[in-house]
Amino acid sequence: MKTCIFITGTNAVGKSALAWALIERFGGVNRITNDVTYCAEGSVCLAGKYGVTRFGGVDRITNENGASCTSRLADVVEEGLRNADTIICEGSFMNTFGLNLTNAMFKAERHLLVSLWTDTKTIYDRLTSRSNGKYGSGKRNFHQIISKQKQAMIAARKWHSIGVKVLQFNTAEKTIEEELTAVLKAIGKEDYCHDDK
Repeated sequence: MKTCIFITGTNAVGKSALAWALIERFGGVNRITNDVTYCAEGSVCLAGKYGVTRFGGVDRITNENGASCTSRLADVVEEGLRNADTIICEGSFMNTFGLNLTNAMFKAERHLLVSLWTDTKTIYDRLTSRSNGKYGSGKRNFHQIISKQKQAMIAARKWHSIGVKVLQFNTAEKTIEEELTAVLKAIGKEDYCHDDK
């Protein structure tokens, strides 16, 4: 069964950390073709280019004018699912609910939204610990970050209302391993869990 997973949330909630943990769990990056990163294990891929920079994902997919956007996401998901049974789409551009995202999500038969969030102090601490976070431009606009976090929560409710399974994690309280285990169980890949439960 083809599966599409969205990982959403605002800056510094752990989207990239979860995406990279999934990449590692499935054997690391094997190859990147167009805007799809394939894991070595073979059955999992990700939308966007990972391994080129620390951050990858949907936010790195551009249109014909070079602008980052979600207008091409459905095509990227379709391409990924031709070669793998699961595609993971991660990025801050996905904090909404609209036609570009629904078209992408419903290229698959099984759907999962992983909604990450945390408190503003944790976001602040994470941003300032980054090399570009303490003095980087635009990195500490907390009014905008909180607004985006609310937007992502509203979108998660909308996804749930149309039948998409939603997992929500406060990343200040859950470990990456706990998030990974829940995601892997939700998509029927329990064999990749490293827990003793």
